[in-house]
Amino acid sequence: MIETVNGNVTELGITMCHEHLIIDLRRVRQDEDSYIADTDLAVRELFKAKELGVETILEVTCNDMGRDVKKLQDIGARTGMNIICSTGFYLKEYHTDFVINAKTEELEELFIRELSDGIDSTGIKAGIIGEIGCSKKEIDKNEEKVLTASGRASRRTGAAVTTHCDMGLLGKEQLDILLKTGMDSNNIILGHTDLTGSASYQLSLLKAGANIAFDTIGKQAYLSDEKRAECICDLLDKGYEDKILLSQDVSRKSYLKENGGSGYCMVMESFLPLLLKKGVSDSEIKKMLIDNPKRILEMG
Repeated sequence: MIETVNGNVTELGITMCHEHLIIDLRRVRQDEDSYIADTDLAVRELFKAKELGVETILEVTCNDMGRDVKKLQDIGARTGMNIICSTGFYLKEYHTDFVINAKTEELEELFIRELSDGIDSTGIKAGIIGEIGCSKKEIDKNEEKVLTASGRASRRTGAAVTTHCDMGLLGKEQLDILLKTGMDSNNIILGHTDLTGSASYQLSLLKAGANIAFDTIGKQAYLSDEKRAECICDLLDKGYEDKILLSQDVSRKSYLKENGGSGYCMVMESFLPLLLKKGVSDSEIKKMLIDNPKRILEMG
């Protein structure tokens, strides 16, 4: 079974593995573009994706990123889509005094409680731990503490952990910390690894047992989608179709369709045709969009 904000499901269909529907990063960024709170807007944007076949959104706005699970529940009910919410903490800049002062065990118990019993008094259960943030140059001591708590909670619940690799970096370091807790590498998604543009680096993470997310598709100011597609093709040729996931990471108002962006549609509208043109098979696409997310999100 897989937890969504509107109850358990057994099938997910086409899944975007790393998105934000409701988010508030203004406290750190001092930027209104990083604030999305309009449920009506989210519903309109999701219907556009639903028309293209998207059925599930893995919504990784965690505890210190403006998470609002009641709004997510409303969005899920109105769209008829599966919305999976998360528990966890983001980059060190976003950590509250609670995270800074908490012991690893306290964070572990919080994650388990939100996965097993529900978030606050809502009764809505998280379906994943993440996105667990780590800085670009080195992992801060509190980021390491959150990673360790995440791995321990995963080991006890079977929940997956999805991370934020800043510009795709420090994935191996994140993986090492998580694996030290005894959690299953098959339950780890290293996020934003596409941003490195390095298939050899991505391959090293796959060989170490992690799943990796090409989850900034459409953000061509960082990396061209052509390069993303080339990396995916290289990894597929090496037999890793079971370990790759896709998404767009919509985290700003300006990324939404109504504001001139591609919204939650870039994977389906533009990137899949690019992959097909490069010879990626329908079965490989099905694995990246349907089978892999389902396998990872099914709690043991």
